[in-house]
Amino acid sequence: MSYVIIGNSVAAVGAIEAIRKVDKEIRITVISDEPYSVYSRPLISEYLAGQVKEDMMGYRDPGFYEKNGVTAMLGKRVTAIDPAKKSVKLDNGE
Repeated sequence: MSYVIIGNSVAAVGAIEAIRKVDKEIRITVISDEPYSVYSRPLISEYLAGQVKEDMMGYRDPGFYEKNGVTAMLGKRVTAIDPAKKSVKLDNGE
């Protein structure tokens, strides 16, 4: 068994942390069309206004995925999900 999490948000982080509480070894993959590691979306307006520095935008430290044994596929978009085959298709054909 393995997990594929589509999206790179606070919900993804919560899912990863919850999975790791019960299973330290299972394979987890995060796929996100954004090329960035998880960041605080509510801070975007403050960042654009110059009130928050870029290094304060991270929701978890930059090594979060690696520390949790997660394969992060950033900058890739899921175009199809096939539950019967337990597979996803990406915009680059993978």
